[in-house]
This record gives sequence, C-alpha cells and structure tokens, in this order.
Amino acid sequence: MMRSQKSLYTRAGATTLDGDGNMVMSGTGYMYQGYKMEIDPADPTKYIKGGTLEAVNIPVGQKLEAQATKMAAFRCNLDSRVPPYLPFGFPWQAEPTARLNGTNIQVSFVNNAPPVPGSLVEIAGITAPDGGTVTIAGGPIRLEMTAVNTDSEKPTMSLVGTPTVTIVSDDTPPVTEVYDVAYTNGNLVFTGQTNGEAWSYPVDASMTYDSFSVSKTTAPNAGDYNILVDFGEKTGNTMPLYLLIDNGTPPPSVAEYTVTLNDDGTFASVTQVTGPVFAGLTVDITDNKYGVNFKFRDSAPGAQQVTALTVSQKISSTHSTKLDVYDTLGNPHTLEVVWSKVAPNRWDWNAFFPSEPTLVLSGTNGRGTLVFDTAGKITSGGTADLRVPFSVIGAEDSVIKLDFDGTGMDKELIDGVTQYGSGFTTKGYYQDGYAMGVLEDYAVSADGTVSGVYSNGKNQPLYQVALALFANPQGLVKEGDTVFSESANSGMAQVMTPMEGGAGKIMGSNLEMANVDLSQEFVNLIVAQRGFQANARVITTSDQVLEELINLKR
Repeated sequence: MMRSQKSLYTRAGATTLDGDGNMVMSGTGYMYQGYKMEIDPADPTKYIKGGTLEAVNIPVGQKLEAQATKMAAFRCNLDSRVPPYLPFGFPWQAEPTARLNGTNIQVSFVNNAPPVPGSLVEIAGITAPDGGTVTIAGGPIRLEMTAVNTDSEKPTMSLVGTPTVTIVSDDTPPVTEVYDVAYTNGNLVFTGQTNGEAWSYPVDASMTYDSFSVSKTTAPNAGDYNILVDFGEKTGNTMPLYLLIDNGTPPPSVAEYTVTLNDDGTFASVTQVTGPVFAGLTVDITDNKYGVNFKFRDSAPGAQQVTALTVSQKISSTHSTKLDVYDTLGNPHTLEVVWSKVAPNRWDWNAFFPSEPTLVLSGTNGRGTLVFDTAGKITSGGTADLRVPFSVIGAEDSVIKLDFDGTGMDKELIDGVTQYGSGFTTKGYYQDGYAMGVLEDYAVSADGTVSGVYSNGKNQPLYQVALALFANPQGLVKEGDTVFSESANSGMAQVMTPMEGGAGKIMGSNLEMANVDLSQEFVNLIVAQRGFQANARVITTSDQVLEELINLKR
C-alpha cells in the first residue's frame, strides 16, 4: 500500500473503493499496489502482468468498447474411422510410403479428374526423399478400367504394359535392385527380382464408388449398362460428378455433371456438362438436400422408365460446430463450421452463417481442406482467413483467422484439431470478440488477480495484487490499523505476486485473528450487540401493543 509515497504493508487486506475507483484499505484510504494485466501477444487466451507497481484502479461504471472477432480457435477430434461422406473413387493425391532396397520411397499418384477409363489409376512418380534414386522403365505405371463390377462397386482394371522400378540405394557402394510391377487381387505389387522383397498398395480397397445397373430394351444400343458414380474434388461451392458407364464394349465411357452446394454443404442443384454418351437413353438428375437422384429414361416411345439410384451424403461422416463471433459494433453472429471426410486423412470444411443469408462467403472464402499425417496431426490447412462482409449490415468488414491446428494460438499440434479413432468432439473453444459492456464489480482470486466483472458477461483481469516477503517479519515497525513499515531489522521487502517464489495466497472473505485491530473488532461487536438489543426492544414493544389490543377486544 502507499501513504504519501511511503510503502506500507498489511496482512488484513480489508478493501473498498474510493471516489476515484482506487482499491484502498478500509478506514485508512491507503492505496493497494499491483501489476497491471495485459493480453499475452503470444497467446491471446492468457494475460501477463506488467513490470511496474502502480495503484490498483477499478473504474466501476466505465464502458468496455465492443471488439470485433479477429481469432476463432477450434480443437478436439475428428473420427478417423468413418468412411468418405460421398463416393470419391480413387483418393486424390494419395502418397503412400515404403522402404525397399534399404531406401525410403514415396509413391505419388495422379489425380485423374475427370476419370479417364484408359488411365483410371496412374503413378505420377516415385521419389527417394532421404537419398538414393528411383527410375521407372517400360512406360508409366498405369491401371486402365475395362469394365464395371456392380457387385463390388469397383472398376475392373488391368495393368498397362510390363513396367519395372529400379531403386539404387545411397549405400557405399550403392545397391541396385529391380522390382517387377503387377496388379493382383486389387493390389498394386512391387516384387524384387533378386531379393524377393515385396510391397503392395491396396488400390481396390482405397476406392469408394456407388454403382447401379439399368437396361435399355429398345434400339438403338439396347442392352445392359453398369454404371459407377464418382464425385470429384470440390472447388468453391461446386464439385464435379462423374458417371463411368460400361455397356459391355471396353473401355467404359464417362459422363460429367456439376453439383452446386449450399453454404452448409448440402446439394443445391445439378447441371449437365457432358453426356450422356449412350444413344437412346437419357439421364434425369435431380437433387435433394443430402443426395442426388438418378432417373434413366429410355427415349423410345412406350419404353419403361427406370429410377435407378439415389446417391446420398453419409451424415455420420460429417461433423459441425457453432460459435458466436462479433462484428465491430458488438453484434453477435453465429458461425457454423462443417467438416466432411473426403479421403483417408483429408477433410473438407466450410464455414457459413446459418441464420444470416446476407452474410455470403463466396468462392473459396470460407472453405478449405485439412490434411492429417499418419499420427493424426494436421500437416496442411491448419489456419485460414475468413473474410466476412459485415458492411452489408452496417458494420466494418472483418477478417477472422480460423485456427485449426493450434499454431495460431501458439500451442502444439496436439492441442488443435486431431484425427484419431475416437468420436467427434471438435468444437470452437475460443474467440476474442465481445459486445460493449460496463464494469459492474470486481473479484480477487487466490493468486491476487483482480478481475473486472462486466455487464456483457466478460470477466477481464485488470491487476495482480503484490505481496512482500521479509527476512524478519518480527522486525517490522507498527504503524497502527494493522499496518506496518519496513525497518533495518526486518530487511528490505521482496515484492512479488501471490503463489510465486514462496509467497502465500490471497484468502478472500476470511478474518485472521492475528491480523486484526482488536479494539476495532470489539467496537464492531458492541455496535452489533446494541443493534440486536434495539431490535429486541422493538419486538417487545410490538408484543405489548398486541396484548393491549386483545384486552380491549375482550
């Protein structure tokens, strides 16, 4: 505490606010000292104390200016066990790794969009990122589709040519091994010609399609058609839809459509781009909220119409959460984020304002992809800037940083969104915006933090009260009113914050016998006793009046 620039010390801690909002000792007006609290620039969820002692000032009634949200953070888990939410064919940008001939290799597949039946699955290249060389001979490693198997809902494929892979290790001297490439039982297999070492990649098991069959009974092109349904990678609010059509004459052909998505990821409309490529049979595609309906019509007069299939989103493979964010005027807006699994270790997300159609996040704004490694942590897409057009409702346009991997909050990847074999728990846990508020009260915690309590529900640390340690507390000089000052006998005060460096903690609403002014407490006791006696006399007088009234009645 301070009195006329002199430092004083007490253990009683009785506080009140003076006319200027300073926290002072009750009955004396001595001002308590503390460190002002400021937001930690490295982690906006935390506060750090300043380096200078100053008077603790709590301006009750002061306005807290509204603050627009600049950061929104998410954490917890997306369930790795669920399948893709739509049939996406062969996974995009698949890059499996292996160790062959003592060399770490990475296999990169081509993203065939639209699907090319003559090159449905193709390896773009093989690299040795840690040393060594890899070469492919005999043409590219390519699987072509020859038919559609509606039982397995997978394409029937065969390997084109007889390619081989040569791996030269970075040993001294280097070791060379040639690997034959084969496609067997749905697996792409590399087998060493000399060492017999083998590696396989489950191509069929990695594919997800929907399939159906229709029959055309009239000319032209009468016959059976087996069809696979495959969605492509989303761009903005549209995604391609492909029909891989097998009419018995290889190779199958491809028809392409464009699906337009609503803000929440549900289907809005479907339009034709190319096809159908089989004469005499037309395809009517209509959308419903979570799927696409395919109706095939034989164009011949009197021919039977066939409704073949509805492809639906797997709702169990999506997860959503909501979080209130604020504009520059302090108005809250509900932001919803939806994650949808599109491939192993890949999740698309889209953000939107479900109850405010005027806040449109167009194009790629509000959409992105999270890529996870095999340890369940984000490797790509961990943060994104959301540009919100709040100007359409009279506020200032804002940019909100979405933090998915924890790095925006200066945290570890494990503290962000993860992908493990556990249930969906991802949620928005932090945003830094708030509405205007008025300081109504304050509270002091055990570590000495003085927090302002605002009318908008926000509790904001303002100061941290300082404590002092002395080498010889018995040597302090009594100043009266449970106040002491340091002396040569007590040693200099070691000023620090509570619960640090051996300092004690603040005990709120507690009265310690050794730290009170006994005479003052007796005075308080006498005042309380007199008050009780006065009330007792009032009760006695009231009782006498009632007795007299009863006697009069008699």
